[in-house]
Amino acid sequence: MNNKIINYLIIGLVTVVVFILLLFITGLVISTIIALAVGIAVYFILKKQMDKSDKSSMAEEEPLSAEDMGINALLNTNIELRKTIIPTSIRDAFEQVIDQLIDLLPKVNAASPDGELAWVINRMATEYLPEKSVKPYLALDEQARHDENTMSTAQEGLAGMKAELADVESMLASRQTNEFNNKAKFLKRRFNV
Repeated sequence: MNNKIINYLIIGLVTVVVFILLLFITGLVISTIIALAVGIAVYFILKKQMDKSDKSSMAEEEPLSAEDMGINALLNTNIELRKTIIPTSIRDAFEQVIDQLIDLLPKVNAASPDGELAWVINRMATEYLPEKSVKPYLALDEQARHDENTMSTAQEGLAGMKAELADVESMLASRQTNEFNNKAKFLKRRFNV
């Protein structure tokens, strides 16, 4: 049951018990006044305890990991793509990269949690794709978004990103940890992360 409901039940029960006990000892008016005072006191005591537990539960919440922030950014980016009418081929290409990054984030963070490659892939998920690729494309007017040159440029950039992410996936699969830093440096330069 909800803590607030339990607290209200406790307040009501205490108030009724005090009222009934005092009804036999004192008169109706005095027992009513004392029972209400006890009920109010119990309410404030329980409210104070609830406030303390709410504050402590807020303080205990852990900040999101870099992986979780990346996945959240990618999911929000995907929602933004779906809200805007864009050519299907471009939307599909963006979504393939988003899916690829969502699949890759846990793997790269597990393989190299504090490494440069994990940092670069996390930045690609939180900064490069959403902020430097999707948002500028969505900011174009409808005619510019459907322009053949714009579409081919976007598709070429996304194809390059997909290829690089596929390379990272194969590095992780073959456990080529010695290549992580080289790949991270290359990705930083290529995607300006």
